[in-house]
Amino acid sequence: MEELILFFIHVICYWTMVFLYDNNMYDNSLAVSSSLKNQVLYTLPTTFIFSNIYPIHYDNFIDSFLYFPILIISSDCYFYITHRPLHSNLLYKYHKHHHTGDVCVAKSLDANGLEHVVGNLGSFFIGIFLLWYFGIILNIYFIGTWVGFATVNTCISHSNFQCSLDTGSHFLHHKHRRCNYGFGLYLMDRMMGTYK
Repeated sequence: MEELILFFIHVICYWTMVFLYDNNMYDNSLAVSSSLKNQVLYTLPTTFIFSNIYPIHYDNFIDSFLYFPILIISSDCYFYITHRPLHSNLLYKYHKHHHTGDVCVAKSLDANGLEHVVGNLGSFFIGIFLLWYFGIILNIYFIGTWVGFATVNTCISHSNFQCSLDTGSHFLHHKHRRCNYGFGLYLMDRMMGTYK
């Protein structure tokens, strides 16, 4: 049951943001269909696998929030490490459709299956698994909060609002393609000199 709740938190947050911020969903039908495919074929099964291997705890809800910075930092760094190589000459052919067309919310999950699982879902799970490795089990309701936060954050970085500023960090990544490979705090970009 927990896996369905986590999945539906993601789906509701994601599609609400698409409907709110993507004015021309029909112009972005390829991104919409790719996102839907990734959610059904990859996110849903991954959520089931996660729920079956991760120990479900209902206590320590407030304590779990203390680890929120670790989730944000590890997610940002992991996404940079998995995303930057996709812009190399060797791998860009697998990633270029994400950069085709206008930036829109539906583009946030517009990726091939392997990129979605390793990059997108991996960046979500890395902090949870890192904490688990050190014996820290997060409250399942807090993980649901993390699902919502991470989904909305990804959507905002691809939204009309962010892109209309013409200075949004992820908008600049889509515009120049040689900077801002991470997201959120852009820590690795700042350390590696790729932040703009």
